[in-house]
Amino acid sequence: MQFTLDGESFELTPALVRGRLAGHLPEEIRMYWVEIDGARWPVKQVISLATGAKRGRFQSQQSRRWLQSLGFPIGSGPPGAVNGPPPRLNRASDRGSFDDSRLRKVDTLDVRVAFSWLRAGPVTLDEAGLPRFPPLPRAPGLYRYDFGRGDDGIRVLYIGESVELSRRARNYRNATTDRSSQRTSRRIHKEITGHVASGGSIECSIATSVRWGDGVGLDLRLKSARRLAENAAVLLAQSQSGIRVLNIDTELGGESG
Repeated sequence: MQFTLDGESFELTPALVRGRLAGHLPEEIRMYWVEIDGARWPVKQVISLATGAKRGRFQSQQSRRWLQSLGFPIGSGPPGAVNGPPPRLNRASDRGSFDDSRLRKVDTLDVRVAFSWLRAGPVTLDEAGLPRFPPLPRAPGLYRYDFGRGDDGIRVLYIGESVELSRRARNYRNATTDRSSQRTSRRIHKEITGHVASGGSIECSIATSVRWGDGVGLDLRLKSARRLAENAAVLLAQSQSGIRVLNIDTELGGESG
């Protein structure tokens, strides 16, 4: 299996992965594990050992995808899960073979999404050290925070959607006192304040008009419409070399920002 990470090409095989793990012990599993020869390993530890890449260069979801492509079983466990015999996984072979050629096509879906990012302005910090956002409309849409390129040359982005862009910015600003358990707000608040406080800059862009199909406008008052555009933008950014996206896929299925 071949893949590219930040412009660098890697090639992995099951045998190579097993060889690179030799002489190492599995670390504590915090969420996702991969089962290799009867032992469970944290997925990011395995990819880091197999490629020599630092863990900050890739995400857990990428690790799971690569390891699954190599045929290794993937699972999840609670923080502090211990290594041991893996649970019985639900494989297609357990239910008998499946032949998709016997299925009859009943419908076809072809979705195309198009929109432009419009520069709203920089994100700065006020005298209290809280994020100060540029003026944003009280309208539904998408937003993107561009953290620029780091010393490693990697461009860092965060992409989100909201039913009211100005209110979403206030949520990020007040995340330290927010008691509504909005973990995404607190996480991005820390990313913003830490980056700007250390001398970095952040550019905010928005999109309040999205087209699909033959140029028909999407009604962004609908969460499903905003999610469609958001997911498309995140997926496109994730597929480009030299870009790291701060979005976590589990957030896109819940509180995305």
